[in-house]
Amino acid sequence: MQDFFNSEFLHNTIRQWCWLAGVIVFVIIFKRYISKLISLLLFKIVQKTEAGELTEEFLKLILKPLQYFIVLQTIYLGFKTLNYPFIETDEVVKGYVLTFLNGTYRFLLILNAAWIISRIGDFFVLVLKHRAAKTEDPWDDQLVVFLKDIIRVLVWTIAFLSILGVVFGVNIYSIVAGAGIAGIAIAFAAQETLQNVFGSIAIFTEKPFVIGDLIETEGITGKVVKVGFRSTRIRTIDTSYMTIPNKNIVNNKLSNLTRRTSRRVMLNLGLSYNTTSEQLSTIVKQIKQYGENHPKRNDEINVAVNNFGTYAIEVMVEMHFQYEEWELYVNTRNEVLLSINDIIKNNNAEFAVQTGVVK
Repeated sequence: MQDFFNSEFLHNTIRQWCWLAGVIVFVIIFKRYISKLISLLLFKIVQKTEAGELTEEFLKLILKPLQYFIVLQTIYLGFKTLNYPFIETDEVVKGYVLTFLNGTYRFLLILNAAWIISRIGDFFVLVLKHRAAKTEDPWDDQLVVFLKDIIRVLVWTIAFLSILGVVFGVNIYSIVAGAGIAGIAIAFAAQETLQNVFGSIAIFTEKPFVIGDLIETEGITGKVVKVGFRSTRIRTIDTSYMTIPNKNIVNNKLSNLTRRTSRRVMLNLGLSYNTTSEQLSTIVKQIKQYGENHPKRNDEINVAVNNFGTYAIEVMVEMHFQYEEWELYVNTRNEVLLSINDIIKNNNAEFAVQTGVVK
């Protein structure tokens, strides 16, 4: 048995291969527990701060990239102790193989490090989001989402440049030095992207809306879900998920419906020409009285005979109620319409056969 372990295979003893395989298998089996222990040690640094409440979230974010890091380092260090089979071969071939293996390791290491840093950045944003949720200002929540995008862009841009420099041997300094000239070409090639980026900056500086606001732009009405570098995501009233480029939002008219002080119910009632003047006067008076006595009223109430149309006597009804969410407003509008219908019916009047109701 001793002779068997001392025998060589590919310029290494069987004992070396067994140790390597055993360590790799051990790490793969117990990588979750090892990474959890390391992440808990890392979390000790910030545990006494407000982030101490988010231990589980930190573990969920950091465990997987740490597991890959541990396995990668174990494989690299394990193979580092071996004698490569091509050690006696041609120096040129040896150089190519070693360059390829080292380059592959560095490539994976940079990606893994960027993944870990990106997840730590996500946790940092999560802490800020947790803190922002305790304030009444919704602007904090919007800024946190934007900050998350900035961190990711920075981390992966640095990772990309590191791969070019460390793995492929590209002179990063020359790239940075030539960025001025290249920037002009990129600016022409990516005008629309740059416009969207500047649009996002305009949104954050002018604050026309925040996440959760109901807005209307380009004929689209919906709640703001996210404001990113390039676009703004909106959940429309029919629950569609729409992405609008930021330059379109900045360059077009935008109405922030959430900041309205009231909701307006505007009707154009068409009553039959059989309706008498006395009935009309009573209907107008009762509808106006109903609107003025409504508990949600917050502005003027206008009710009057507006026109003698082709098919009906038109009665204009304009009521302003306190602002409320769309779902509640729909119920209020429904209640108003039913009450007006009852007033008309109670006065023995009828709607014209052909009539129009405006919004």
